[in-house]
Parts: sequence; C-alpha cells; structure tokens
Amino acid sequence: MANDLIVPEVLLVDKLEEMDNSLSVTIWKQMRLDAEAREDEEGGHLPSVQNKRRKMFFADFVNKAISIPMEITPAISDEAYRQFYRLYLFSCQQAIHYPEVKRNPFILGFHALSEIKTALVGIMVTYRLVTPSAPYSWSREFFENNIFVDKGPKGQAIIKFFKVPSDAINAAMNEEVVTDWMIYKAFDNNGIRTLMDIKNNLVTIPDYKRGGPIAAEFSRFQRKMAEERSKKEMRKSEALDLEFRKTLVQSVAEKTAEKLLASGLSANDILDKAFKADISQLTAISENEIKAIEKSSDDKKDKMGRACHKRLSKKQDTAEVDGVIAGFLEDNS
Repeated sequence: MANDLIVPEVLLVDKLEEMDNSLSVTIWKQMRLDAEAREDEEGGHLPSVQNKRRKMFFADFVNKAISIPMEITPAISDEAYRQFYRLYLFSCQQAIHYPEVKRNPFILGFHALSEIKTALVGIMVTYRLVTPSAPYSWSREFFENNIFVDKGPKGQAIIKFFKVPSDAINAAMNEEVVTDWMIYKAFDNNGIRTLMDIKNNLVTIPDYKRGGPIAAEFSRFQRKMAEERSKKEMRKSEALDLEFRKTLVQSVAEKTAEKLLASGLSANDILDKAFKADISQLTAISENEIKAIEKSSDDKKDKMGRACHKRLSKKQDTAEVDGVIAGFLEDNS
C-alpha cells in the first residue's frame, strides 16, 4: 500500500504549508528534516513488521485528520473554522514528538486532542486579556472547564465551547494569534523567546516574566505585546499633535512678526520683545499695534487717493476756492 511508505509528520507539514505560508520557510524545512531523521532513526530500532504496523497506524491517523471535517459547537464563521483546522493539524504534528507516542503510537490521538485543548485555552485567555469588554470571570480555569474536545466515531475531532458565544470565538481565532501559537510551540524552537524576537524585532520586553503554564505564558505575552502597541500608537499620536502645535505656533509667529514689521519696528526690536518680554505681553502689545497698523494703512490709502484726486481735478479745486474768496470779499464791502 502507498500509505505504508509515507512519513506521516511530513504529510502534516505539507498540508499545513499548502494552506498558508504564515511561518518562515526555515521552520517548514526544519520540520521536514526533523520528521525524516526521526523516522529513519526509529525505524532502524524496530522489527520490520512492527515498524510497518506503526507506519500504517500513523498514516491512517494523519489521513483522517486531514480529510474528515471537524465538528465545532457553537457554529462559527468559515475563517474561524480554517484557523481551527490549521491549529488541529499543527497539534497532531506536535503530538508525534511525545516520548509516550514514540513508545506507543496508539495514544497519538489522545495527545493530539490534549495539544489542541491547551492551544484553545491559551488563545481564548489571550482574547480575554486583550479585549476590555470580555467578562472578567473568563479565567484560564474557566476555559479549561468549558472547552470540551473528543474524538468522534469516524475519527473526526469534536470541539465544544460551553458558556462562550460564537462571536467571541470568531474574534479570538484569528490568523495572527494562531500563527503566534505555532511559532511558540514549534519543535526545536526556543518557545516564548523565539516568539518575542519575531514579534518585537529582537527587542526584549523588560517587564515580561517568562515561565508558568504554557497557556498562561503565551496569553501574558500577547497582553504585553498589545500594551506595547498601544503605547507606540499613543506616542505616535502625541508626536503628531506636538508637530501640529509647532506648525501652528510658527504660523502665528510669522504673521505677528509681519504685522510688527509693518508697524515700523525693526527686526532687532521684534527679537528683543520676543526673547526678553513675556509672550502674552507681546501679543497684548501687538493688538494695539495692529490697530495702529490698520489705521496707518488706511491713512496711507486715503492719502494716496487724495493725491491722485488732486492731480486729476486740480483746476476744478482752484475755481471753487476762487469763488469762495470772491463771495467773502463782496460781503465785507
């Protein structure tokens, strides 16, 4: 049979990579190399008949995990279902690393279900910690008691959530968090340290404490990363606000300087006012000066208008003055 010759873990990795390329190429390659090396090593220590039966069991388990649909309650979105599927295949791949499974392949399904439940608890606690509106009672113990995983009669995975609405499950099971869990749990990685380096660009989070149950360690890290993102957004917003204020002040200063120059003050006088006097006094003074500037400007316009009018009607103005003087002389005579 063709299934007797496959390497089950490699088949799982191929299926995971086929769905998306969220992990780096290096991790995918390393997963395959580890699986092939382990298969060669373990196969050499087992009798041929036992090794053949082992391969057949793993092949059957992997084929069922890949091909038989999962049953999830309550009903969830298609995208959330895809993330559940990714997580389940990854959990099966991780369960193969258990020493107990190496000794007894028939408990592979039990450890695969244990892996996915641990992952779901960590992801749901993460949702609780990064979502302010989530109920405070949704602790790690709450999810451990309200997430049920089992194997169906056809070999399908059955997952049930009690007391957890579907919209919370849809929001929690997003691609970024599921990918983070896969990086965190990938075999031969450094766990939370690797995830921190990838997520935070090799920058350590000073106040983050490693250790504890993996679901708790993972969710605490996600909370710290959410806090760091919020701080960066706040600093960015404050920087933009400060830049706007600087631009506004510069614009007002330029306009004020123009008006002061127009009032007859020299550049040195303006600088002296700006650096030796209180800014509020400078603006208060400038209000009076602005009125003077406007009046001076109007006077200049009137003066120019009168001069122009005088040049245009000089003869008419002279005749009017002569008529007034003549009438005054007649009255006196």
